[in-house]
Amino acid sequence: MAEDEETATARYVASNISTQLMLKTIIEIISTMSDDPDKYRTRLETKLFELADTMPLAAMTPTREDKVRAFVRETINTVLTNSRPN
Repeated sequence: MAEDEETATARYVASNISTQLMLKTIIEIISTMSDDPDKYRTRLETKLFELADTMPLAAMTPTREDKVRAFVRETINTVLTNSRPN
C-alpha cells in the first residue's frame, strides 16, 4: 500500500534529522579526541563549506543549484554547531 503524501514527507524529514543527529554524534566523538575540539570543528566546517560550494552536481537549473548548495551549507551549520557541555 502506498503512503499518503503527509506520511511520506514525515518519513523523509525524520530520515534527514536522524542522519544529521548521527553525523553530529560522530563528529563530536572525533572532535573530543583532538587536542582542540573547537579548532577541529572550525577546520572541518571550512573544508565542508569549500566542498559544498565547488562539488559538481547533476545537471539542474542555476536556481535549483543555488537552493541545493544553500541547504547543504545550512546542514553543515546544524551538524557542526559548537556546543560546550555545562
